[in-house]
Amino acid sequence: MMKFYRSLRPFQVISFDLDDTLYDNSQVIIEAERHCIEFLRQSADIALDGEKWNACRQQIAQQQPRLCEDVTAWRIETIQTLLRQANKRPEEIRLICNRTMQAFLQRRHAIRLPQQSMDILNRLKKRVKLAALTNGNLEPARIGLNQFDLVLQGGKQGRAKPHADLFRQTAAYFNVPTHQILHIGDNLITDVQGAVQAGCQSVWINLSGRNLNFFPEAGLLPDLEIDDLGALLKL
Repeated sequence: MMKFYRSLRPFQVISFDLDDTLYDNSQVIIEAERHCIEFLRQSADIALDGEKWNACRQQIAQQQPRLCEDVTAWRIETIQTLLRQANKRPEEIRLICNRTMQAFLQRRHAIRLPQQSMDILNRLKKRVKLAALTNGNLEPARIGLNQFDLVLQGGKQGRAKPHADLFRQTAAYFNVPTHQILHIGDNLITDVQGAVQAGCQSVWINLSGRNLNFFPEAGLLPDLEIDDLGALLKL
């Protein structure tokens, strides 16, 4: 399915969101989160469950919203806060935090990458420049995604999407105007709204099977809606 809301203009760069766009991320994150909490509980010998973990995360989000745009920094601050509350010494906090993050990131990268995504990226790379713009902390090369000419992570290289930082940096890196960037993503706010407001063209990959009108957060229309990445090869 390809549904055009606006006619596409010529583009020189295709940028991709990663999580839940090129692969299914939901179950991996759930399992990695559980492993992180259990690893921390056992390593630090502290009373900890998902409810206490989430309460600490939300408190940090309220107190330091900018920090939380970097999901890795947010996780580290959560771990360290819980350890400080348990009266751990600074050296213990550093050591346990590092080990917990390593354990989390190992599980976080246990992605089953669809062969279709690899094939499509390989074919697109022969035609245009490719970028990855993510608000997550997955390292593409670590799961075999080596096709990108540029990888930017929200909170590290700039403000997280939907802020314009990553889109503008992409335009500057490739020396193109933003309207010659075609951004593909699953999220109507961070990807579609972010791209449109930055002056880019946007493609919404809708894997839900639901009509756009079902989503109240859809404040701005994408240029194109697709339900399969293979449609990109027809552009």
